[in-house]
Amino acid sequence: MNANHHPPSIWRELLGKLTERPIERQRVADALGVSTFTITRWVEGKAEPRIQNLKRLPEVFPAYQEQFTELIQAELAPNLPPLPAPAVDRSEDKIRAEYFARVLSIYATVSGPFRAWSIRNLILQQAIEQLDPDLTGLEIALVQCITPAKREQQVRSLCERIGTGSAPWENGGEWRLLFMGAESLPGWTFKQGEPAVVQDTQHKQWPLPVRLGLHEQSAVAWPLQREGKLAGCLLVCSTQKDYFSQARLSLIEIYVNMIALSFHDKEFYALSQIALEEMPMPSQQQEFISITHFRERISHLRRQHRFLLSEAEAEVLALQEIEAELLGTSV
Repeated sequence: MNANHHPPSIWRELLGKLTERPIERQRVADALGVSTFTITRWVEGKAEPRIQNLKRLPEVFPAYQEQFTELIQAELAPNLPPLPAPAVDRSEDKIRAEYFARVLSIYATVSGPFRAWSIRNLILQQAIEQLDPDLTGLEIALVQCITPAKREQQVRSLCERIGTGSAPWENGGEWRLLFMGAESLPGWTFKQGEPAVVQDTQHKQWPLPVRLGLHEQSAVAWPLQREGKLAGCLLVCSTQKDYFSQARLSLIEIYVNMIALSFHDKEFYALSQIALEEMPMPSQQQEFISITHFRERISHLRRQHRFLLSEAEAEVLALQEIEAELLGTSV
């Protein structure tokens, strides 16, 4: 079906053509939070959509975004400036040069652990603003490999270390401490060595339990790579199904490549060095992953080693200890 063969004169006609198939009508209804019956009533002119749903309609159909915007504009307020199209799927799908300059400036002028934190925090804050300009509900978290305790050992787990979000998630570049393994979406990404995109977390055909929280309806795990090796991934979750359009995925890939600058070469591992195990559910990790207790553990390790360990070195040891405890083994 080609909706442009006979150009529709009103937005209802275009919506009707694009939702002729029941499966597509259901997709649109889910995206807007209404019933398929409501969609039909809109098409037939028997009901008027709320203005918020009408403004979101172009976003639901990226290929017909401009056409929908023009038709809605023509009906609602023909003498007013055009309605803005959805942020991420128009001009904002490009990252400004000034932003790249800020990241590269930090990379060139800041040293030590603060450089990594500064780059990651800046990127996460920019990413959340650009990927969720309408505050529909998005979380972005950095997940990274836990350094093996011995050189000959393989990477056994991953850990979510820093993240940000829009409601219902916490905003701000906050420290995290959540261990993940083969049972998780990042774990699947590591096993395949490629991005994982789940547009509907409730879909039964997904090959493994995604094991996310209460709010996620779609999710992306995109690996951090350098020369074919992996250091972690960016985990992006949305409260909306089918949220990750090609434009948003392209942005995520750019942010992933930028955040990889904050990692040293030694933090990347070949696939042959990675053998993730299953980690306990988040509810079973609570006594191990308190940030306060984690900081106390780091301080204890530094005192134990007569402060010959740096903060960063003690942090690595603390993570290895917690990983061992969660896996029921000893370092």
